[in-house]
Amino acid sequence: MYIYLLIYVVFIIGLSLYLSRSSNQEDYLIGGRDRGSWTILFSKFAGAIGVSTLISYTGYAYKFGPGMFGLLLGAVIGYLLFALWASPRILRMSTIGKFYTQGDLPAHTTGSVQTAWLTNGITTAVQFFWILLSLAGGAKVISYFQLFSYEVALLITSGVVLAYVLASGYKAVVLTDVVQAIIILFFLGLLVYGIVQGQGHELINTTTSEKVSIGSIIGLMLYGGLSVFGLADRYQLCYAAKDERSLKRGMGLAIVPVLLIAFLLLLLGLYVYRQDSTLDPDMVFVYAAQHIMEASWIPLLLVLFFAGLMSTADSAIFAVASHTSISIAPDQKVKGVRIATVLTVLLAFVVTYFWRSIVDITIVGGALRMTMAVAMIYVIKGNKNKGRFIGSALGGVAGLVIGLIIFGAKPTLAILVLVGSLLGLFYRTKKEVSIDN
Repeated sequence: MYIYLLIYVVFIIGLSLYLSRSSNQEDYLIGGRDRGSWTILFSKFAGAIGVSTLISYTGYAYKFGPGMFGLLLGAVIGYLLFALWASPRILRMSTIGKFYTQGDLPAHTTGSVQTAWLTNGITTAVQFFWILLSLAGGAKVISYFQLFSYEVALLITSGVVLAYVLASGYKAVVLTDVVQAIIILFFLGLLVYGIVQGQGHELINTTTSEKVSIGSIIGLMLYGGLSVFGLADRYQLCYAAKDERSLKRGMGLAIVPVLLIAFLLLLLGLYVYRQDSTLDPDMVFVYAAQHIMEASWIPLLLVLFFAGLMSTADSAIFAVASHTSISIAPDQKVKGVRIATVLTVLLAFVVTYFWRSIVDITIVGGALRMTMAVAMIYVIKGNKNKGRFIGSALGGVAGLVIGLIIFGAKPTLAILVLVGSLLGLFYRTKKEVSIDN
């Protein structure tokens, strides 16, 4: 049972240690700024499809049924807009400014260091939510199969990710994503293959007991379309690209495997709903794995969960560590990022020890990652007024807080986040900088 996991863990850590032998500071902090289209594609895909996605999207399908299509439609629009319009602009500005963090972009455009601090503060919170999702989701799955208790599983998963991120930094994050993406595609396709034969049309027409409100559909569409603009690891991936062509191709084509995975998870969630409509949505994916596949395949399936866990956790951990180390002197930055990495993982371990609801964490985290979307689109367009940027970012945060009070952890949160972000654009400082982008 343990041998496959051990082989995978040893391989990933070994790969990271090997990469560290030939890495310099630029490799550690931003992957050397020479990543090609295939690396970008797999890294973008792996960063989007982690264990939290496998669990939460299947839970969405189980609860909302085909209403989840709103999320997929929004994702297509958001991915293509980011890939074809935003990413080339981001890379051009990064080439001039040598960016490392998401906050470097608005600081360059507006000429205000305040925008960098605000952006990095919010995006640190956003990425921290994704660490929680990955660690809690992975530990929950492992404990479900009774390999270890939740607490022990949480300790093991945290330790493994910490080890290889410490070793090689962002270079390891990007290159290990390629391996993890292939594993996710292969094993998930294998899992769903058995239920699709002869049942696809029947499953799509399944109606779940929880009706999807118009507000939830709109919220899912907004989340799918705008959330890509609010995640720091997407910006860091743009900074790491070797040229615009590679970046556009890699970012744009990443939507293809993402849509494939989302559709497979939809079928999986609906299939389980037809079998048992009383499950905890957090455990629908695990239930499917246990009841569809033969017992002999379970050890290999656990490798899928580890791959999914690491593919999002490593990106988020590095993003938090690098964004909280922004003020460290250049010659001490690698050391500072490593210290911040250890502290980040320790804090995430403590939080996920007590908060274990995957679907609720996903909804709140998804709304949180939207808070910066409108503000970032504003500066990517080349607009320079720091007041509008700050107003939009804080307006998004205010919309999130109000939404949590009114709706709780519901997809409708996204609507108030968007409204708050747009209203914040009305705040305008008189003085604007003049920077040639």
